[in-house]
This record gives sequence, structure tokens and C-alpha cells, in this order.
Amino acid sequence: MDDEDRSALRRGLRSALIFYVCLLPLGAVGAVYFLVAGSVTVSSHDELREATFGWPFGWVTQDLSRYQPVAYPATIEFEYQRAWHDPIETSYDLWLFAADSAIVAAVPTVMLLIGLGMLRARRALRE
Repeated sequence: MDDEDRSALRRGLRSALIFYVCLLPLGAVGAVYFLVAGSVTVSSHDELREATFGWPFGWVTQDLSRYQPVAYPATIEFEYQRAWHDPIETSYDLWLFAADSAIVAAVPTVMLLIGLGMLRARRALRE
């Protein structure tokens, strides 16, 4: 590998990193979407005390033991803070949120880079 190849490789990696950093906010939006759209399946009342939400890592934990499902296993949706006088005990792990955002942002980054690579190859074939 000569200097010209190394320089081209560095430019390619730098542009991929720039795309990834630019798509990180989209990853954060995706992580919040997976939180809101997701649910958790519990098989006992004890599991309701630590219902964990988020994908791929659970970054929000709620104590939903106040609810009594009709039967177990039960699918529980994410609960927003609905009442100020009786809030649901909720804890957030921002490190896991950052990891979720990074993983979710990697998907559109890879798709974008593959698409751009295909367009470049197609343009090179035309010339």
C-alpha cells in the first residue's frame, strides 16, 4: 500500500465518520421512537417493579407494580408521566441511551455509504 492509497483510505474513512456524526441526531430520534413504540412482556408481578424499555439496550426502567394485569404473561406498553400528584417511578440510563443512539445511527450511515458507493460505481461505468 503506497502513500496515495493510504491517503485515499483516510479520506474515505474521514467522510464515513462525518456522515456518521451527522446522522447521530437521527439515531437519537430512532432510540426515542423505539422507546415509545416498544413494549415489554412480564411473566410475574415482580417483573413489573423493573420494567425495562428501549432497544437494543433497555435505557428506561419503570416501577409499574401499581398495575395488575389480568393474566401473565402480559405485554406492557411504555407509560408516560401522566399525573404530577402520583408519578410513575422512572429511571434513565443516559449511557445506554447514547449506545442505542450510536447503534441506531449506524444503520442509516451504512445504507447511505452503500448507496453512495453504488452511485459512484455506476457513474464510473458510464465514463
